[in-house]
Parts: sequence; C-alpha cells; structure tokens
Amino acid sequence: MSPRASSYDAIIDAAEAVVIEAGASHMTLDAVAAKAGVSKGGLLHHFPNKVALLMAMVERQIHLHQESLKKILDEIPKGPSRELKAFILSILYRERHRDNLGASLSAAVAHDPRLNEPVRKVVGETYARIASQGIPFDKAAIIALAADGLWLQEMLSISPFTEKERTGIVDELLRMADAAVPGRERERKRSQGKT
Repeated sequence: MSPRASSYDAIIDAAEAVVIEAGASHMTLDAVAAKAGVSKGGLLHHFPNKVALLMAMVERQIHLHQESLKKILDEIPKGPSRELKAFILSILYRERHRDNLGASLSAAVAHDPRLNEPVRKVVGETYARIASQGIPFDKAAIIALAADGLWLQEMLSISPFTEKERTGIVDELLRMADAAVPGRERERKRSQGKT
C-alpha cells in the first residue's frame, strides 16, 4: 500500500474513531488530524473540507455493506428469493461494533443532501435488485423494509428484542421471502393438505 493510500485510510479510520467518541456533529478536522497523526495540511490534501471527509466515511460504510452482502450471496443457492434473503442476512451478520458510527453518520446524512445521495442511490439499486428476482415488488419491499426497521432499531440502540426474539424475527423474514415467490404459497398449502 502506498503512503498516500495508507494516510488516506488512516485519516478515515481516525475520523471514524472521533465520530464514535463524539458524534459526527462534533467531528473537527483538527481532531481527526491529531487522531490520525498527520498535519492538518496532510488531511486537507486528501479531504478539502469536513463534507468531503464525511462523504468518504459514508462511501466506506456502503462499500463494507456491499462486500458483506456479496459474501452472503455467494453462500445462498440461486433462486428468486436469493437477493432478498441475502439482504435480510446482511442485517443479521453486520458488524455490530460499527453501529455507533452508523448512527452518527445517519444523523449527518439526514442533514446534508450531498451525503444523502450515495445512500439513496445504493438503497434504490438494492430494492430494484430485490424486486427483479421474481418476487412481486410490494411483497419484496415490505419484507426488506421490515429488515431495515430491525437494523435501524438496533443501530439506534432502541430495539426491545432479545437475541432469541431477534433470531426468530430474522427466521420469519427468511420464511416470508421464500413464501413471497409466486407459486410457493400454493405449494406450501398443498403440502400441508390445504386447498
């Protein structure tokens, strides 16, 4: 790794640490430079302002989630509910220690449309991919929104669910994803002796 790339990543690492400690609204370039062990000029070389640094942090979070999703997809058999199930499982297997960072960045994203755009883009692409796999859009969206809601409650540390309840919710969302595939509900009822 080149010194330039390593200082770039070190600055983002430091910014993440500052945000976890103090929140995105209290992150200053001086604090990040000090935490990264670089001069403010060195920081400004990579990130000319706070928004540019926050944007890099948001993009890193998106990249980490996409990488996690890809690994999960590689383990799920092909089928119409594959994308939706991977999305649900990505919430279950996320790096929970990064939740404080996610909560702080979400607050920053909510207040600055420039930071919001890459998140909006990836959310739109994700929902389009989920709905293009053969599950009716409304059913796929409702299941994905339920998974998003679980993730959001956990990220904000307001979830009332025990680990057992959480696992049960995820299992039910996975069953719902399979049942949402056209024809699967009839197959399930037929196998249970219902018409």
